[in-house]
Amino acid sequence: MLRPALRRIVTSRVHHMHCKPVVASYVEGEMFDRILVALDGSEHASHALHMATQLAQRCNATLVLFHAVEVNAFRSDYDMRVVDSAREAYRRIGMEQADAIMQEAEEQARAAGLSHVLRVVGEGDPVKAVLKVTRETPIDLVIVGTRGLTGLREIAMGSVAHKVSVASPCPVLIVK
Repeated sequence: MLRPALRRIVTSRVHHMHCKPVVASYVEGEMFDRILVALDGSEHASHALHMATQLAQRCNATLVLFHAVEVNAFRSDYDMRVVDSAREAYRRIGMEQADAIMQEAEEQARAAGLSHVLRVVGEGDPVKAVLKVTRETPIDLVIVGTRGLTGLREIAMGSVAHKVSVASPCPVLIVK
C-alpha cells in the first residue's frame, strides 16, 4: 500500500492525466531513499525537477541531480590534434552548461527545503549515462521529462525517456 503522502501525489496526478498511468511494484521499507532526476535544461526537465523535489520532500529522500554531457565522437581526416582540440572545446562548453543547469536546479531544490541534494555529471549518450548511474549507485526512482517526440523521428530513434524506462533497473517516472 502506498504511503499517505505519496498516495495524495499519485491520486492528484492520475486525476489530471490524459493517458493511463504506469504502475510500479511495491517494495517493502521506505518508498524512495534516492531519487535521480535527469536534467537537460528543457521545460520538460524543469517539470521533472519540480515533481522530483516534491516527491523527495515527502519521502525524505536524497535528490540526485543528473546531467549528461554529450561529447560527440569527432571523425575526421584532419590532423588528430585538431579533432582532439575540438572535442576538448566541446566538452568544456558542455561542462559549463552542465554546471549552470545543475546550479539552478540545486538552488530550486534547496529553496524548496531539501537538504540532501547531490550533483552527478555523466559523459556520453544520455541514456547510457543515466543507466550507468542507476547500476552503479543505489537509486530507487528515476524521474525524466519527455519532449514528446512524434512521428518518424520517434519511430526511428525513440526518446531518451522511453529508452531509460525500458532498460532501467529501477522504476522510472516520466513527466510531461
